[in-house]
Amino acid sequence: HHGNRRYYNRNDNTSSVQQQQDSQQQQQNIGVNVEGGDGPSSHSAQHRLILNKKVLDDQRKFRERDDEDSYFNEDDDDDDDNDGHSAMLANASLRKPAAAATIAFTETPASARSVAISMRGGGLSPSSVLESEFSRRLFVAAAVTLLYEGAIGHMLEFVKIVMQTSPLGTSYGQVLRTITGEKGLAGIWDGFVPWGVVQAIGKGGVFGLAHAMALHYLKPLGEKNILHPKVLLTLAGGIAGGCQGYVLSPTLLLKTRVMTDPVFRESMSVLKTTWLSLCIGANVISKEGIGALMKGSNVFATKRVFDWSTRYYFSDFFEGVLLKRAAYGQLTAGEKISASLLGGTVSTILTLPLDVLVAKTQDAKKAGESVSAIQLFQDELKQGGWKGLKDSYLQGFEARLLHVCFTTVAMKTGTALLYEHLFPN
Repeated sequence: HHGNRRYYNRNDNTSSVQQQQDSQQQQQNIGVNVEGGDGPSSHSAQHRLILNKKVLDDQRKFRERDDEDSYFNEDDDDDDDNDGHSAMLANASLRKPAAAATIAFTETPASARSVAISMRGGGLSPSSVLESEFSRRLFVAAAVTLLYEGAIGHMLEFVKIVMQTSPLGTSYGQVLRTITGEKGLAGIWDGFVPWGVVQAIGKGGVFGLAHAMALHYLKPLGEKNILHPKVLLTLAGGIAGGCQGYVLSPTLLLKTRVMTDPVFRESMSVLKTTWLSLCIGANVISKEGIGALMKGSNVFATKRVFDWSTRYYFSDFFEGVLLKRAAYGQLTAGEKISASLLGGTVSTILTLPLDVLVAKTQDAKKAGESVSAIQLFQDELKQGGWKGLKDSYLQGFEARLLHVCFTTVAMKTGTALLYEHLFPN
């Protein structure tokens, strides 16, 4: 006991790291001296060896206690947020020399936690890894959607919305002539700048981020066999769709107003069209109030929940069917695209009524009116009966079918392929 006290008193002015290094060096020296017969006597060497082992045992107990009380209990949330990448990096970190861990844990508890987190994640905390993962998926989803909407998506949606809000009997030829009559092909992109661009980036970005987060928090339920994988993916798609619906409802309303307002069919420059499109937002707020921007948002968000739930569910269903017939036990890119097209087709049929209601609710001709989706449906049923309702809701079906199928391919298969290409590791 007195020997231990004298040892610690003699080392009060040295750091814990130096204590460990000194004790290890002493242990090595003693071993050499005993074997070679040089230095202190065998009895003295054994006494000092026992003493140094005692010091090392005390340090080990301190590390274990600090481990339990200060690190793991306070870092449970970090472990829950691990998305697989941290675990992968942690496997490499376990190969670091044990001496580094020993020295790290002899520091203060706060610094010990920081070093331990750094070591477990290969220099990155789980939260920073997740942020990086979400950022990458956000970028890929936004890029894919912007390219898709600019190339073909906006045109298909434009034709679809005009068809859905036109009188019965309107043909696609008439709609295309109305859109391009005064402006030529440039008329197809009316409303794309700025609202289509904002919506395209937001649509892909919000959906991609919400979907990644939903998968992250639902994944533990799948690992515990509480949720079937298909149910998990369906729920993640629905949650992402609902978030997307509420966030993007204002931009969809403004874009729909541009598409359905006759003023924008007149001949004007791209710059003037863009300026008037921007002014529509101010006009809606000044004349109808800021709440008008969320007109039809509940129906739109509900539609988005069913849109992406059904798209993911049926796409995964058809992927499973194709996988059973796959030659090498995995699907090719073409087979994945085929599954997305089939899933998009079924989703289009199931969600058609909600899609038509959104377009009719946000129509420029309904500006300033308080429109109820249920009341709108009932009025059309009274006026035209079931046949008239069917004809009205099937108008523009082909354009919606193409738009939904290609959107499903872009968001479900396209984003995955681009992500694997850009971030192969």
